[in-house]
Amino acid sequence: MNLKKIAIILIRKSSRGLIDKNIKLFCGKPLCFYTIDMALGSEKFDEVWISSDSGEYLDICREEYGGKCIYKIRDKNVSLDSSTTFDTLNYLFKNIQENFIFMNLQVTSPIRKTEHIINAFDSFVDCDHLVSFSNYRLNKSLFMDENDGYLIPSRHGGDYRRQDKPVNIYPNGSIWMSTKESYLRDRTFYTKQTKVFKMEKVYSYDIDDELDFFICESIYKKVMNK
Repeated sequence: MNLKKIAIILIRKSSRGLIDKNIKLFCGKPLCFYTIDMALGSEKFDEVWISSDSGEYLDICREEYGGKCIYKIRDKNVSLDSSTTFDTLNYLFKNIQENFIFMNLQVTSPIRKTEHIINAFDSFVDCDHLVSFSNYRLNKSLFMDENDGYLIPSRHGGDYRRQDKPVNIYPNGSIWMSTKESYLRDRTFYTKQTKVFKMEKVYSYDIDDELDFFICESIYKKVMNK
């Protein structure tokens, strides 16, 4: 079956960690432009959707990209801090009958290459979903809890060697991929039929606050502008 291929780029207006971060100038241009440029540059998609609860944000993108993208305004009630990814995607998909392949690309992950999108797209076979992951440098057994300011020791009791532990992976927030039917059925990207797409740590930084923004700009200038 030859399904339509769609890139979905969500640019919510409100942000607690960093006001207007999705359009904040990152190395000289709005942060969201980096992800839009990569989606278009990959030449893998029939359509690139840009969705926002802000007409202002969509106008900024429309002025830059014109007819290259499709612009979708969405209700505020699916663009809250409490809104889930499923809430948002379900809203965008609710009136569409046909099935399609989609890749959800997070705009707060600007340190990715177009080849990551291409390779992830080409890896989407024999699976229901695909998610980008990175190796985590610490094993989960190292994490501990505290109670009223005092430590609740973990099982290893301080006798810990990172080299002896298995490598954990974590979703780096860069790429999620599925079909409309599979995603609405499972209501998640994370199942036993989810393929792991590995990305190196240097390409796996996510922007949440001002410090993240500074770190990512520094990395981008060093790594991406070579």
